[in-house]
Amino acid sequence: MNAPSYLQRVRLGGALLALVLTSSLARADSVAHDHALDEGACGLEPPGVEYVPMPGPRPHESRRLSAQEPPVVRREQPSRAGTKSGVPQTRQRTGSLSGKVVYLSPGHGFTRSAPLNRWATQRPNTWAVVEDLISAEVLNQYLLPMLTGAGATVVPVREPDLNPRMVIVDDGQPGYSEEGEGFEVSSQSGWATPATPMGNAVEPFSLGTTRVMASARAATASATWAPEIPADGSYNVYVSYVADPARAPDAHYVVKHAGGESHFRVNQRRHGGTWVLLGRFYFKAGQHLDSGAVVALNDTAEGGTLSLDAVRFGGGSGVIGDAAMAPLARPRYEESARYHVQFSGAPATVYAPTGANALSNERNADVTARPRFAAWLHEEGEDAVYVAWHTNASTTGNVSGTEAYVYGPNPVDGTLNFTGFPGSDVLARALLAELGTDLRREVDPNWRTRNLRSANLGEVNPTHNNEMPSVLLEIAYHDNVTDSNRLKEPAFRRVAARAILQGLIKYYAARDGVPVVLPPDAPDAVAALNGTGGTVEVRWAAPPANPDEEGRDAPTGYRVYQSADGLGWDDGTDEAGTAFTLTLAPGTARYFRVAALNAGGEGFPSATVGVRTPGGAEAPVLVVNGFERLDASQACAEPLDAYDLEAPVRLLVETMNDGTYVRRHGAALAHAGHAFDSATRAAVAARLVTVGAPYPLVDWFTGRGGVAGARPSREEQDALSGFVMQGGHLLLSGSHVASALAVGSAEDQTFLSDILRASPGSGTPALSVEGVPDGWLAQLTGVGLDDGTRGAYAVGATDVLTPASGGTPVLRYPGTEWAAGVASAPNGRVLLLGVPFEGIVSSAQRAGLMSSFLVQAGLLTEPPAAPAEESAAPGLLTSCVAARGVDPHPPPEPEPEPEPEPEPRVLGVLPQFYPLGDSGCGCGAGGGTGTAVWLLLGVIVQLRRARRRGDVAGR
Repeated sequence: MNAPSYLQRVRLGGALLALVLTSSLARADSVAHDHALDEGACGLEPPGVEYVPMPGPRPHESRRLSAQEPPVVRREQPSRAGTKSGVPQTRQRTGSLSGKVVYLSPGHGFTRSAPLNRWATQRPNTWAVVEDLISAEVLNQYLLPMLTGAGATVVPVREPDLNPRMVIVDDGQPGYSEEGEGFEVSSQSGWATPATPMGNAVEPFSLGTTRVMASARAATASATWAPEIPADGSYNVYVSYVADPARAPDAHYVVKHAGGESHFRVNQRRHGGTWVLLGRFYFKAGQHLDSGAVVALNDTAEGGTLSLDAVRFGGGSGVIGDAAMAPLARPRYEESARYHVQFSGAPATVYAPTGANALSNERNADVTARPRFAAWLHEEGEDAVYVAWHTNASTTGNVSGTEAYVYGPNPVDGTLNFTGFPGSDVLARALLAELGTDLRREVDPNWRTRNLRSANLGEVNPTHNNEMPSVLLEIAYHDNVTDSNRLKEPAFRRVAARAILQGLIKYYAARDGVPVVLPPDAPDAVAALNGTGGTVEVRWAAPPANPDEEGRDAPTGYRVYQSADGLGWDDGTDEAGTAFTLTLAPGTARYFRVAALNAGGEGFPSATVGVRTPGGAEAPVLVVNGFERLDASQACAEPLDAYDLEAPVRLLVETMNDGTYVRRHGAALAHAGHAFDSATRAAVAARLVTVGAPYPLVDWFTGRGGVAGARPSREEQDALSGFVMQGGHLLLSGSHVASALAVGSAEDQTFLSDILRASPGSGTPALSVEGVPDGWLAQLTGVGLDDGTRGAYAVGATDVLTPASGGTPVLRYPGTEWAAGVASAPNGRVLLLGVPFEGIVSSAQRAGLMSSFLVQAGLLTEPPAAPAEESAAPGLLTSCVAARGVDPHPPPEPEPEPEPEPEPRVLGVLPQFYPLGDSGCGCGAGGGTGTAVWLLLGVIVQLRRARRRGDVAGR
């Protein structure tokens, strides 16, 4: 297309200005603030743009799916005995969304910017949040597993795995092997790892070969993909195959990993030529055929051949680049959909819909790549919806709340002129209603949700996806201080994600005429207790049903997950009641998590609890998890100055509090050869376990502390005081126990001085401690504390302690006299740590500290030899700093008095929303050269100034 002339550009700019002025500035001020120049308006598509047509149906899509067609992935429950394991809440379940497919779009992400000559986000840092990162964090950690737990097949349009490590094993390549008969080369192409960097138009699923395995009623052959896992950790596992009507609808895959085996049935007649997610599993570094592989067996009940292609472990980092710009040196989940769509097998007509122009303007292609990928993968008869999560911005920073958009030919002007795919408006109203109800109930009673709106937004445009109801949600305004603070809160993110889940369930229930059944929440009161003769009982209290939902989210059963190490989990055992019993051999450690179930699906699992059965006559230690805190102030900020993003907050639950830390205490006790029970703090309050006899020692930890977990409650203090005064031993650890008690009530201060024998000191300690020379912890040197990058969570500012009467310093901050641990013996032995025990990085040093205290308490005669250092999985962050944000609406500078001009001045060329066929988001990336929105705002300001001068009066 030829470049528009100067006159055409001026006329276009004038038309746009007139549109903005008449549809926004002339409206009531509140409406103007809501819509005039919303950043959410980016992605608008001008009328009459012609796109490359969507690809036609693929060969396997020649048939319409029947209502009885199996889902793409479902769990297999073999009749034979064996373990089935995985990370809870990541495997396909059954529930209210069974048979439904949800195409999930976390908006934006890093794209290549030619003007900046680097990678850049599509949204800037505003008040220390970046929309591109928020959307991926929320959907990957909350909404996707919630939907999966309710039975949905979820197809994310960006990479969902937070793990920045990745390994792919392809058929015919190292790590791939076959056993048995019935294999042959297929004429159908498949994945092949392209050269690095992967080129801009490369289609990786057309570069390689695939294999075919004949099926049988019972397994007679198998194919194995055995990777060299780069580091310990949890990895998403994806399989690929060529879909075909002749394929087996029940291809049998087995994932072997650190926790055992998980079995799946995959419908190879659907969703081929891309990555299909099986689940998330824990693997140990290296190559382990029995605990680090995927096996395809040829047993099927339905017949058909099995296609064998590649298997992928993990999300990885950027792979797409060229000679001018290397791939993104960041986790791949942070990339925009434009690159994930290409990596996932879609042809160039999907991710570059306007031809060669789009390849040089990938930020705009990203908008359309999202819905076009959904339409490309969607099959006729598939019951699917498309949901996009975004946050918004205004021109003033005064707008807040939640909005939803469906397609209409109008700009973002607050009106509804719906012309999109039928049912989109019904879906949008269901989601808005649930978001409004839940956010007002659990976050802010004054939270605002606006009426449904339409706009000519590319992401919900039927030109790109005319196959399913599609909704774009603007959850909050990231440039509004109050809303941005909400977006930093894990609780807000969880409630918003759950509201979308529940809104989808209610939408489908109303459409299909079935009852609404919502999955339950997680139990918070859970305990694992030793009995006699090796029996172990897991107890829990039912999570309360939400009264607003009329009990329809109440559990009707539970699933108890087990793990030998708290990392790799089995597929669970279903229980109707609130207790589970098993028998273990002497000296066996076992960990548990409990998830609530009903017909709506499975909720998130509880915090981890565990036991070690006695090896002899010893009475168990009681470990109590009092670390309940999960809030914004625990989050790390990540310095992203290389991308001109300052240091935005990163809410990665694994680096804050994922509820797993009992296993670190349990491992230290197990090394000492000592039995233990454990419980959550809520379980103590629910009387599922009692602090006192027969326990000789209580290990109570509060973690980083804070409002919800800094100090034991009054009732807990009374129980601990009585326990200690009767000769019981206490290990109490946490970042702010002493400082919180010192500013509490008189009873709090008495507990601190008389039982813990300490008071808070002053100082800013480093993130390391050591034993006091000549003390019973003198062997501990160079003990590092986690800063959020070393496999646990950031311990924050830890306590400096001062021994009170009867207290002795045993742990200190290196090179100082500041105590980090104070020991005493009011009756029983007491050790107060001003640092979180589980925040000690070294597993060997944790074990050494615990064993030394057990010796002091008389529960061991001497400490065991130091254990081998546990291989710690690398953290998700490489650094953790204080947040640095940007005020998106700084106060304007005083306007100088204009100098008189002798003649009227003609305005220069107006900025365009859609220069040279720009069909998508025209906003500037973070720290870039500015956005069309702000440029247009500047033009409006100049126009007003010119009018005051009389330059353009009457024009």
